Amino acid sequence: MAIYEEILAWADRLPPWRHDAMRRICVQGGWSEEDLVKVLDLAKQHHGIASAFEPAPQPIRFTTEHFPAEADQNQTVVLRSLHALTNVGKIPSDQALEFQPLGLTIVYGGNGTGKSGYARVLKQACRARSPGTVYANAYAEDYQQLRPSATIDFALDGASEQTNWSGQRGHVSRPELRGISVFDGDCARHYLQSRQTAAFQPSALTYLQQLASGLNQALGPRLQAEIAGLATDVTPFNVIPVDTEAGQAVHPIGPTTDLTRARVLATLTVDEHAELSRLPQEISEADPTAKAANLENAATRVDELANKITAAANIVSDDALDARHSAHRNLIEAEAAEHAASELLQAGDATPLLTGTGKGPWAALFNAAREYSTRTAYPDQTFPVTDEGAVCVLCQQKLTPEAKDRLKRFDRYIQDKAAETAHAARNAWKQITRNVDQADVAFAASPNMLKSLGARIATLPDEIQFFQEDLTTRLQWLRAAVLTGEWQNRPAYRSANPTASLYHIADTLRAEAARLRANLDTAALAAKRLRLKELEARRILSKHVEAIASVTENLAHQAKLQRCLDDIGNTRAISMLASQLAKRYVSGALAGTMNKELNRLDLYHIRAGVSSSGDAGAVRLGIQLKECQLEPHLVLSEAEQRMCALAYFFAELQQSGSSSGIVFDDPVSSLDHSHRTAVARRIVQESAHRQVIVFTHDAVFFGELATFCQDAQLAPEVRSINYRAEGPGYIDAGLPYDMRKYKERIAYHRDDYHQIANSFSNPPGDNERLAMRNAYDDLRVTIEVGIEDTILNETVVRFRDGISVGRLNGVMIVNEADYREVQRLHNKCCRNVRAHSHAAGQQRPVTQPAELLQDIEDVSALFTDIRRRRR
Repeated sequence: MAIYEEILAWADRLPPWRHDAMRRICVQGGWSEEDLVKVLDLAKQHHGIASAFEPAPQPIRFTTEHFPAEADQNQTVVLRSLHALTNVGKIPSDQALEFQPLGLTIVYGGNGTGKSGYARVLKQACRARSPGTVYANAYAEDYQQLRPSATIDFALDGASEQTNWSGQRGHVSRPELRGISVFDGDCARHYLQSRQTAAFQPSALTYLQQLASGLNQALGPRLQAEIAGLATDVTPFNVIPVDTEAGQAVHPIGPTTDLTRARVLATLTVDEHAELSRLPQEISEADPTAKAANLENAATRVDELANKITAAANIVSDDALDARHSAHRNLIEAEAAEHAASELLQAGDATPLLTGTGKGPWAALFNAAREYSTRTAYPDQTFPVTDEGAVCVLCQQKLTPEAKDRLKRFDRYIQDKAAETAHAARNAWKQITRNVDQADVAFAASPNMLKSLGARIATLPDEIQFFQEDLTTRLQWLRAAVLTGEWQNRPAYRSANPTASLYHIADTLRAEAARLRANLDTAALAAKRLRLKELEARRILSKHVEAIASVTENLAHQAKLQRCLDDIGNTRAISMLASQLAKRYVSGALAGTMNKELNRLDLYHIRAGVSSSGDAGAVRLGIQLKECQLEPHLVLSEAEQRMCALAYFFAELQQSGSSSGIVFDDPVSSLDHSHRTAVARRIVQESAHRQVIVFTHDAVFFGELATFCQDAQLAPEVRSINYRAEGPGYIDAGLPYDMRKYKERIAYHRDDYHQIANSFSNPPGDNERLAMRNAYDDLRVTIEVGIEDTILNETVVRFRDGISVGRLNGVMIVNEADYREVQRLHNKCCRNVRAHSHAAGQQRPVTQPAELLQDIEDVSALFTDIRRRRR
């Protein structure tokens, strides 16, 4: 069973999106950015994510018709013709590129001639490893709408077949055409599995590895970035209590959150809104603790007000006023007694006493003298000491009878207490005066308190206000009485003292608080609190429910993306299959065949061998360099690695046993001369027993192919693709004019002569002169070509390695007359071409058409005669 048939049999276990990815890479040789976007969309759909496209793309299963190019020994496929190209660049649709069914067909065309357009169609139709893209005419205004197409004639086991190829994306060409093997620079890079390992493997293994690690590397980061960009933070919703119905409906927030239930709970009815507003008050009323505390605090404030009123009332109470009035009377009486005593003190002296005698300072001085006498001067003697010889304790002089009498009289005055009583009365009055001046009978009661008190005793606020006014009036009267001594017309109270009522209210408040605490309903209160919590949680949910819905959707989308990412990364089964297939198809026999091909390509220093490592599917056909200390890819040049890829191409071809055609598109691009020669030789060898088509723009390589065909006595067919005035893509049989032999060029010269003759005018002007110069310029080239292929008998050919010594005998036939004729004709051409400057004074006449025709015939006759004599 072929490798792709094994893959197809195994692929039933793959999800549809991976089938589609396999189909795309097998048909196209790789994935474009558009392919990757579509494959990712299919993978997402597989995991329940809506398509980003309208209509949604549908996966196409991988089937036998999608197999890429694979040589098959069971049938022979050869190309016959490529024609009816439509919208392929600027190639005209009436051109047909024909191929010989056995042997070498060389399609030669320079850069920009349209050769690549033909080659790309074949690479697409035959499903080359790297088919590239066939572009429409980029200069057309409707370029985006144009779809390239072509018709391909081919033979299947000798039977003629025809198929239409289309550049429409997803179009699959006839599966038989995949039997045609194609090689070009891009395919060489595909054959070389990795530049870092210089290893080769069948395309199927490369595609399997791309289906595994390639898709994972291309699509994984995109999914990871998409996952990272989703808003999935649920912490803002932690404000919804978990222990409520609303919280239980949404927590934990995730893909399975019941949004229908959450939206129902988030919608409060009008009655529920009203209940939510009412419950705090009901709870407050149902909970007597707070109300009782408020009542007790109110009682305390009432007590404080009553205490303030009591303190203020005490200041101007009747008892307080009476006491002050009594103190004032005592002061008057004490001062009168003091005055009477003072009069008695003066009565015994004819001489007036000093002012203040008997008064406070004097009394203090006398008492000090008494203490000094009894303690120090005359201890143990009664003061005043008036015995014989005694002296005054103040003036230290001997006492006269008058002085003794005065001292005794003063002592009696002091002992009489009148002065002391008056002194005490004055001090007491001074204190009363200060207290009255500083007294304050104001007290504050807030409007709210007065309102609350009035609710219990309607007249109490007025009574408090009247009492406040009465206290102020009585204080003002007291101050005036203290100042003037007028104690008549004492103001009376207009109402009773409100403190009794206040204390009664305070006691009532405390009693109410006590009754509230005693009547607490715990169960009912708990129910109300729970209901409030539930409604409050639903209210909070209503604010966040849409955000929760968005996050929930993102989490659900994230879960799907994660499953998709895991699916894309689940490549173990694919890698195991690749490993199993590698062990069967990357064999020692394949390595041996590749080594033979390396020898055929003159790469004797490079060997191929089967190697393996621990990587999935890592059995490879690796390059080995004997005694080399570095990895091969660090030593081999890019050209050498390309040659190794070509050797692998031929090795696979030989191992398959296929006899179908093969196509090369510029196989020697970037190769040097020695490698180019080896490739040309190997291609010609292969063309001996199968169809080989070579597209090339390399004239030297073309010469190499022609030479090896000549040496092998093979007859290649040549097609030239040219750029004409109408545009590129025009096909001519045979070589381009500039590469043709002299014999083919003579016919062109005769046609050129007829065109010049038909339009020639006499006397000739500039147009005639220019036409004649061009004609002789081409004729001179023909003479030089004839010298190479006829006179020198192709002994020396430009761009060919070596000299054909065996052809020298043919040179000997040429005689001196032939040399002179060649010289004559060549000089004639040189005189007529623009490459040589002629003296302006010569006024050389323009050659006539008849003379040109004669020179053409002379050239033809010269070379024909030499070839005739050589036979």
